[in-house]
Amino acid sequence: MRKLSRQFVHAALAILACACGSAREEGTGGTGGDGGAGASGSTSSSMSSADTGVGGGLGMHPTEPSTPTRGGTMTFTNVGAPGWWPRRIDRDSGDPACTYKDGTDTWGGHCCMKEQHTTSTTLAPFDEEMTLIMKAIRLKQLAVYQPGADASSWSMISSWDAQSGHGSNLVVTEGQMTSSDFTGDLTKKDCVNYFMQEASFACGDGKDYYCPNDPGINHLGWSGSKLIVFLASMTFDDAGVSKCDGGGQGHAGPWVAFVASELIRDGGRKWNGLCNCYSKTGSVGDGCGEINVFEVVLDNNQYSNREFMSTGVRSYQAGHVGGNVCGEGCDRDAFVDDVEVVDACAKKAYTSGPEIEAGGDAEGCPVWRRPIGDRYFMILLDEKQREIQVAVIHPEKIPAAAAGMLPLLPGALSRNTIDALLSMRLPE
Repeated sequence: MRKLSRQFVHAALAILACACGSAREEGTGGTGGDGGAGASGSTSSSMSSADTGVGGGLGMHPTEPSTPTRGGTMTFTNVGAPGWWPRRIDRDSGDPACTYKDGTDTWGGHCCMKEQHTTSTTLAPFDEEMTLIMKAIRLKQLAVYQPGADASSWSMISSWDAQSGHGSNLVVTEGQMTSSDFTGDLTKKDCVNYFMQEASFACGDGKDYYCPNDPGINHLGWSGSKLIVFLASMTFDDAGVSKCDGGGQGHAGPWVAFVASELIRDGGRKWNGLCNCYSKTGSVGDGCGEINVFEVVLDNNQYSNREFMSTGVRSYQAGHVGGNVCGEGCDRDAFVDDVEVVDACAKKAYTSGPEIEAGGDAEGCPVWRRPIGDRYFMILLDEKQREIQVAVIHPEKIPAAAAGMLPLLPGALSRNTIDALLSMRLPE
């Protein structure tokens, strides 16, 4: 076991900006206060009889054939610790509640922030409400599972399927257009898309929790333990991606993030750099919590490489954990075709899925090869085990540990299935 190489941490600030485009460009406001049963490789478009979503599950979605891979995992352990982050609240200048900051935001408006403390050790701060973000990806299925009152079962509570184009307990927001119905193809423009539950977030009087005049993102995220799994492709022509406003070549780097809902509500949907909960010291992400689940870094610098993806976890607990890149010196063809996860420092493929301990050691510098063709992508945050499990699984090589979930995406998962998913160390 050894510490992550610091040369890769320097890429984190670039990754923070990479979502690429500002709130102004998106038209979002930004005023601050205003192996088991593998899926078929068929390309048939026939509807699954189970395609009902949520309680009925989604059923198997047809996938396009590609070279089967052995899959990969990155397992983040020891997640969660007592601590605090800066929280924006809606108080006047000079109010004694502004204990962390009493100043201005990015656009010159008033910014009042306090220290938000938690004593939780189970995933904190990722046990708080979180919102899913995607861009530059072609989505085919999406399911969100959470445990109910009976801890032995996790239920599908939000879902979407491209065969119907309809979401259940799911809204997708680009700009101020919020809908449960969309095509799933997010590769035509580099707009950032936010995925939330249908229910609106109850702002109350705004005094203790800041709410922007931005109904597009004032919806509930998911709190506590949660599992996001989706079938998607990151294979497309970069030149076909336009800017969000339609003018010229857009940023073609796929991005999937799972962030504190509070962060996107602090104003400007995360780009309000002078008044949000992202960091309390000005360093990388030591605040309310952000996970760059899959990030293709394309910033025209030495850290950029369209053929690899980064995964990084950021919060007050340990600042920046993971988030390695395989930049100019990396060649995807240096690895065999069935490889998903590789060590960017040693320039070799992993024989078993690496572990990364929050505040501790890591097995090398893990990054992903950008997949060619369809994959199941997963992020599982579990309070019981205090772990975050990230996985990439080929539809034709579903491991036995994931057979309770894939390819059918049923309406409920047993705790045994959750434990099996957490135990995966792909490739095996």
